[in-house]
Amino acid sequence: MGDVRFIQKDGQSVDVATVRRRFFEAAIASNVHPDRVCRIWNNAIFGDPQARRLVEKQCEIEIVPANAGFGFRE
Repeated sequence: MGDVRFIQKDGQSVDVATVRRRFFEAAIASNVHPDRVCRIWNNAIFGDPQARRLVEKQCEIEIVPANAGFGFRE
C-alpha cells in the first residue's frame, strides 16, 4: 500500500482511510453487495487497473505512484 498515494482533483493528498470510507459509503448507497465491494476494493489496492479506475471515479481521486512529484502525476 505504501507504493501509491491518493490525490484529490485539487492536488491535495488524501489518506487511505478517507478514500476507503468514501468508496464503501458510495457502494452501500448504490445497493452493491458487500462482498463485491470488498472484492473491488482489494483488487484496487493490489493494482487491478479496472478496479482502480472504479475507485478513482467513485471517490473523485487519482491513484498515483508514491514517488510521483507534486504536479507530476504518472
